Amino acid sequence: MNDLTKPVQVAEDLWWVGSEGIHQSLQCNPFLYIKDGLGILFDPGSTLDGHIVLEKTKSLLPLSNLKAIVCSHQDPDLCSAIPLFEEAGFKGDICCHERTALLIQYYGVKSPFYIVNHHFYSYTLGKNASIGFIFAPYLHFPGSIMSYLPDQQVLISGDLFGSITADWHLYADENYLDGMKAFHEVYMPSHEILASAMQSLESYPISLICPQHGSIIKENIELSISTLKAMPCGLFLQPRLQTLPVDGGVRSLLDQVVLRLITIHGEQEVKKTFENSPFSLAIKKRQIAKTTIAEDQMWESFFSFIEERRGVSYLSSISSLVELLGKQYGLTIPLAFSTLIVDSERKFKEKEAELKALEERLKDLEESMYRDPVTKLYNKEFHQAFLVKELALGSSVVSLVLSIDNLERINLDFGSSEGDRTMRILSELLIQSVEPKVQVCRITGGMFALLCTSLTKEEALQRAAKLRNLIAEEDRFIVPITVSMGIIHSDEIDEASREDVTLMAAYINQNAAFRLRLAKKSGAGGIIDCSTSEVGSRSAYTILLVDVPGFSRDLLKQTLEKQRYRVVVADNGLEAKNKLLLGGIDLIVCELLIPKLSGLTLRKELLREPLTAKIPFILMSVNKQEQTVRRAFDLGIQHFFARPLALYELTGLVNLIAEKGA
Repeated sequence: MNDLTKPVQVAEDLWWVGSEGIHQSLQCNPFLYIKDGLGILFDPGSTLDGHIVLEKTKSLLPLSNLKAIVCSHQDPDLCSAIPLFEEAGFKGDICCHERTALLIQYYGVKSPFYIVNHHFYSYTLGKNASIGFIFAPYLHFPGSIMSYLPDQQVLISGDLFGSITADWHLYADENYLDGMKAFHEVYMPSHEILASAMQSLESYPISLICPQHGSIIKENIELSISTLKAMPCGLFLQPRLQTLPVDGGVRSLLDQVVLRLITIHGEQEVKKTFENSPFSLAIKKRQIAKTTIAEDQMWESFFSFIEERRGVSYLSSISSLVELLGKQYGLTIPLAFSTLIVDSERKFKEKEAELKALEERLKDLEESMYRDPVTKLYNKEFHQAFLVKELALGSSVVSLVLSIDNLERINLDFGSSEGDRTMRILSELLIQSVEPKVQVCRITGGMFALLCTSLTKEEALQRAAKLRNLIAEEDRFIVPITVSMGIIHSDEIDEASREDVTLMAAYINQNAAFRLRLAKKSGAGGIIDCSTSEVGSRSAYTILLVDVPGFSRDLLKQTLEKQRYRVVVADNGLEAKNKLLLGGIDLIVCELLIPKLSGLTLRKELLREPLTAKIPFILMSVNKQEQTVRRAFDLGIQHFFARPLALYELTGLVNLIAEKGA
């Protein structure tokens, strides 16, 4: 006898960590898999019993070692306990299908999602263990999955193989199949979908089935699979018409109803229900022992008696079976069910309306996943998905990325709300100036992208120039804006690199962004449509050289320009500050003793401005002393050269900083 107040080991490395509690004949089973001190929890339960699951889990494993929670679908009975685990310190992933993740987030879940259909339906735990996931769509949710532990040959089946019963045991007994049928008749949508899932399981070696409802199946596994594979189910079920059994007639059908009643409500309750009734039951045999009712009245009388004794709720628990038997054998639905049928039709219409509303909401949610909240344009995720799809179809794609050159300045001077308004106006201009088949997306910040499948590169360049002029002439912006653009065409990718569309998309994105950077460095409003590797990279890197005019400054400027850097000079600290506030500077090389603002004072001023605080700063001086070194260090200056300079040391450092910032 297992002590169900404690975790129960059901297989190697696998524990049942659930509660004995039964809610309206439903019982829930969370399972914890532990390998090499790391764990995965399957279907952690609801708010009704989540605290029990949490304590049992913690008794076996520190929550810091719980790496993932797997959710077979989104129902509250199996995953609404996740926030309890998060409050207790869970920091792992939520493993589920993307359709499930869309709804689980509404429980207030904050943990990151591990989308199983994006990871080849597998998850690796530590170095020595992995589990697989089996997609089971519409059983009974579009994103339903089962989990499979290959080393143990254990199927953690979610709602599949679940059961409704008042007499629950941890392990299934000989009466389990009827409760399993009762559950699947109501909750599974169709025989065809259920049979297909069962057929897929025939290729897996299975020694144990662990359903989320009901009992663990360790015997008669093939029988359980074949039972579900063959059984009729679903709301719109149309079974084949059969004749009544010669031996038993209607009474044999009522025996099936008695079996179902005992399965759902338990022996004692059903026995009490039929005391002093026209129907005497053989409870242990789960059938009618004798009756005083004539055969032709038995079908109606049996259910009228149940309605009188127990009411509509009792009839409701067997309605799916009675409807199925009636259709199979050409029997009319008993009058006792008329109230229930009217009520069911009303509820069905309500549920149908709810389902339609939910589908609309789901459609809106899916749409919102691909929309930028500020501009309402498509977002980065849609941009990537569309690009990959078009490349997979063999389409030629032009990617035009553009960035607002002075957006940071607008945010600093007028606030982020004005920056958002600027982006919304730009979004309107972009939408109005392109054909409907051109996809306009906001990638990040002030960076936008246009994906065109009907333009040559030359046509895209002409379009870019017109677009730039249109934006420059727009008078709705709080201040005039300019945009820089980078353009790439998929035809630039050589044939050898076209086999992997994901790599093609990455190449296009990287080069478009790189050309945009080159365009911004070439000056506001630039358009670049080619790349030149290292030379291009360095020419896109701008250094501000702050020093008094003279031979030393000219020599240093020429040395840096020979390294292919773009060098801007300033004669004094005030001029340097003004140039820095305009943006576009990547590195500062500054003499300590310069007019108007000294090098250290300039650094202090720059630290107050978000736009300039993070720009790397190299200081140089003939007056390098301990006191000035300490002051420089206090201002975050890590590099301080003594003059005269060893130019190879300075250029080496500049190269390292540029490579790191690229």
